[in-house]
Amino acid sequence: MAMPSRRACLGLLLLILAGCASPFAGGPSPATSPRGLVVVTAGGTALDDGTDDVPPSLELGLEGAGVTPAVVSATLDGSRLILTSSPTGVTATVAPMAYDSQHQLVIDVAGRPQEVIGFQVVDRTGVSAAAWLGAAGQVVCQVVFEWAPDRAAIAAALPQAQLHWIDDTHLSLAWSAPPQILAIPAGLAAARGSVLDGPLQLSLTGLQTGQLRRATVPAAIPAPAGLQLTLWTDGTASSHASTRAHAAAAAILSPTGWQVASDGGLQGTPDPVTLAAATAAGRAVWPVLKNDNAGPSGTELLLNSASARSGLIAAVVGQVRSLGLAGVNLDFEGVPGADESALTAFAGHLSTALRAAGAGLSIDVVPHTLAGTNSASAAYDDPGLAAVADYLVVMAYDESTQVGEPGPVAGIDWQAAELDGTMPGVPAAKIVLGIPLYARSWSGEQVTAGGYLSMVEQALREPGVSYEYDFPAATPVLVSDPGGVATQLWFDDADSLLRKIDAASNLGLGGVAAWVAGDEDPAFWSVI
Repeated sequence: MAMPSRRACLGLLLLILAGCASPFAGGPSPATSPRGLVVVTAGGTALDDGTDDVPPSLELGLEGAGVTPAVVSATLDGSRLILTSSPTGVTATVAPMAYDSQHQLVIDVAGRPQEVIGFQVVDRTGVSAAAWLGAAGQVVCQVVFEWAPDRAAIAAALPQAQLHWIDDTHLSLAWSAPPQILAIPAGLAAARGSVLDGPLQLSLTGLQTGQLRRATVPAAIPAPAGLQLTLWTDGTASSHASTRAHAAAAAILSPTGWQVASDGGLQGTPDPVTLAAATAAGRAVWPVLKNDNAGPSGTELLLNSASARSGLIAAVVGQVRSLGLAGVNLDFEGVPGADESALTAFAGHLSTALRAAGAGLSIDVVPHTLAGTNSASAAYDDPGLAAVADYLVVMAYDESTQVGEPGPVAGIDWQAAELDGTMPGVPAAKIVLGIPLYARSWSGEQVTAGGYLSMVEQALREPGVSYEYDFPAATPVLVSDPGGVATQLWFDDADSLLRKIDAASNLGLGGVAAWVAGDEDPAFWSVI
């Protein structure tokens, strides 16, 4: 099943003076345009300010009765364009522009409002390929292109393959004898004047049943040396197994097990398996201190009771000392927005007490957006919390959860927007990016989250399963239709998680925190 692109498709640009008939079907009518000048493409699609897929080679034409170089001027990035008379007006040829570059076009026509258009040149075309074993044990290989490639060029690059084009950007490959490596060279022509990024190489040997192998270009950047990884653990058998095997790869282990009652009582104990694994690996432990978020009343009572707060803080500090803990991860969720000040004050008192005991404090926050807060994030005064905490852990996941609205667990484009809304007023080094290790499936009216291995294995067992890739989100998808029920599995693997880690590194963040040990793609541990 081919999924629609999240970007509009545009062709070569043509400027037409309002009031003149447009020769392109499907475009806006110049006579009714509110802007005076109408920017259209050879296919009739309007180019608006902010378009991000303009071809690198651009021909401009301004048409209309009486339009001559004497009454028209145009600049591109401040440089005046040389306009030449044409039978229908004026034209200008623009030198080829760099891929992914940003520009501003300004057009002045005597007696008309100035037209200013900011645009971005199309980037090189991303390519993503996946391979797995079909029901009969044969290699199944599918490729997704960000922009439609030249089919003849692809066929020439893969002479031994049988090519089945699902649509312009989705290709299924088969061989009588599969090669060891699928290799697609860089630089092949693609739509919009783009070229294939790459080269892409995907090994096709040694595949195991239920295993998905992927490669995407542009390639993910390796994790930086010294990555500060916090690994949450939840006490399940799979989490225990992962924690024992990989504790040394994390800087901090953060087990669940503590929960706070409304009267300030500290219930439970940090997961003992995680404590033992951390001791064996010589790693710090910052247990999760979780509120009862089944309803807001319990947390509200706690935050607004001085005796409950002080009793809780004393109990936590006592546990920190007796267990030799390095810190605490405060995970208060579902807090009413009206208790924002109370939450910040409580965090400040807890931090002071922990520091006196030689321990640190991290605080989990639901990210804000540039549009502001919502019911889930309203209680978090990020600058105020950052002032008292060692780290703010931004839980940048659960982008898509609704029935009927499948999408990424945490697309990298969405993640960037969430960080933009959360970071103002907070030192970047104090922010830890929360990343998801789990997957989520949409099947009819059911939405289910679970571990990478089991959910990918299940998806690959479905007949007719196909591979999709969301380029803006940098997220892979498996699509199937078992029993006539449309199903999509969105997940993160080693490749997509590296891209999130790279984004955190580029922003100078203090590290990443992964939820939850046991749900991950096993290859994650080989890339961090």
